[in-house]
Amino acid sequence: MLTVPPIGIVVALPAEARTVVRQRLEFESLHELPGGHWLTVSGAGPENAHGAASRLLDHNVEGLMSWGCAAAIAHHLLPGHLVLPEVVLDEEGHAHAADSAWLRRLSTSLPSGLLSHGGHLIESARVVGTRAAKASLHTSTGAIAVDMESGAIARIARARCVPFLAVRAIADSAAMDVPRAVSRALNPRGDVRTAVLLAQLALHPLQIGELIALGRAFGAALRTLYQVRRAAGSDFRFIAPPEPR
Repeated sequence: MLTVPPIGIVVALPAEARTVVRQRLEFESLHELPGGHWLTVSGAGPENAHGAASRLLDHNVEGLMSWGCAAAIAHHLLPGHLVLPEVVLDEEGHAHAADSAWLRRLSTSLPSGLLSHGGHLIESARVVGTRAAKASLHTSTGAIAVDMESGAIARIARARCVPFLAVRAIADSAAMDVPRAVSRALNPRGDVRTAVLLAQLALHPLQIGELIALGRAFGAALRTLYQVRRAAGSDFRFIAPPEPR
């Protein structure tokens, strides 16, 4: 029987973690998955992601995966599309390659109807929420999507010489603005403060339509992640099955 080495999965938000496990996990929680793999909910941002990845490596995982949502900065990506980047670019301009064998195995396991894209994913330490900011980032970097955690996870994977992979579903397109009410309601770990959000929407009711559109897009991203989870199996395609003789 083939033994799969354990991997560690970093997820920023509890809602994203629900695409991997059924129960709701709290921030900074550590959850053991079947097969000896581990998942942790880091909170948003590179510092939280770095700390979470470090904790996973303390559990002797042999690979790190960044799992969750991203914002499109290229117009051909739509909500619900999957991004499996070959390269993650960090804010310091360094390029971190995904493990090519792991990426290939996961890619070939996906359902045929799931729209998946390769390319470059760029790191940002803050939310890139406007169409103008997305367009500028795409033009300056050539990346197709942006998130706040994958760069930090890629850096520590490289430093500790373990394989790395990012799995990201698009939650807002390049043509979408994240409502300011949402941006102002987020706390540093990515939680929405409901009272602040409601107060902002009362002051700016025209943003309610934008919020509904963002909610639908986020739902499409979560459905995609759930499909990937089912297709990846319990081993997340970390180790290829033995070739038939």
